Amino acid sequence: MNLENYNNIGITSIGISSVLSLSKELSLSKALLIMPLFTSKALTAHLSRKTTEIKSIEKLISEKTPLFSNFNKRYYDTLANSLNAIQLLIETNSISIKDGILINNQHFNFEKAMGKRADKINSASQNVSKLLNENTEKLYLNLRIEL
Repeated sequence: MNLENYNNIGITSIGISSVLSLSKELSLSKALLIMPLFTSKALTAHLSRKTTEIKSIEKLISEKTPLFSNFNKRYYDTLANSLNAIQLLIETNSISIKDGILINNQHFNFEKAMGKRADKINSASQNVSKLLNENTEKLYLNLRIEL
């Protein structure tokens, strides 16, 4: 799959906005984890289900191990797009940044016209927001991101 077309700056902005709208503020380090979670269609589908209950990142990884096998690659594949989307959101005053913390400036209003994928991402954002409540170091360690 061509990730450049599937995960463009628009869909990345929607992903970051929908999660940040719920979290209110996130460190830049945590915000950069949003799109690697959404680049797996199967993981996004799982996280978007109303029956999915997130207890911890460890539990999610142990239950869905195959969906995390290439997380480090997905992280680096989406890094530039995530930073560009954050810059766009800052320039449109949707978010602001202070001391490495992204702050939500306005509620994200999802519309069905944004498409099916955006709808799945928006539905999954509640569970992603819960996941990102965990300690940053713990998230990066468990997701096996090589810095």
